[in-house]
Amino acid sequence: MKNRLTAAALSGPDVQRLSSVFAWTCALLAVSLPLAVFYQLVTLSTESLLLRSGVTLSLSQVTMLDVTLLQRCLAVALGMLPVCCASYGLVCAMRCFSGLSQAEYFSLRTVRCLRGFAAGIFASVVTGLLMSLLISVVLTAGAPGGERSLAMALGSNELLTLLFAGMVWQIAAVMAKAVALAEENAQFV
Repeated sequence: MKNRLTAAALSGPDVQRLSSVFAWTCALLAVSLPLAVFYQLVTLSTESLLLRSGVTLSLSQVTMLDVTLLQRCLAVALGMLPVCCASYGLVCAMRCFSGLSQAEYFSLRTVRCLRGFAAGIFASVVTGLLMSLLISVVLTAGAPGGERSLAMALGSNELLTLLFAGMVWQIAAVMAKAVALAEENAQFV
């Protein structure tokens, strides 16, 4: 006997329960990730912040750096932007999964939330690249001439995350067309 996927099977309590779990997980991460990153950025040494931004300095160069409190606070603020974008995306994902847990499969709200998730993740990667560049400039601004750095790193993780965000954006676009078709068909019945 073959298993057939029916609308009732796809919208059963298991799908709704799992969507609810994902909604709560996204909500938890949307709050805890910015707090964890803030704590990490505040407690990291200047050398570790520079390494995180892609700048490698010798021990003598690090000791010559004179990083002021203002530079440090600016570096922390810049470092928070990517995680805030990701947190926005997670809030959108939470709303999407919340709708799915209430069997809102063909609603414009669900599609908008999915698209917001994709936009938040995309913005997180782009701001992460730009902020690491700016953090390297901010932290080495007080260094002697020739010792200042401008660093940016683009790796496979960033590229795959950008691809993932683009794919989710496109899936949301297809879902938006499906919602429009469902609404159009509902008018004929």
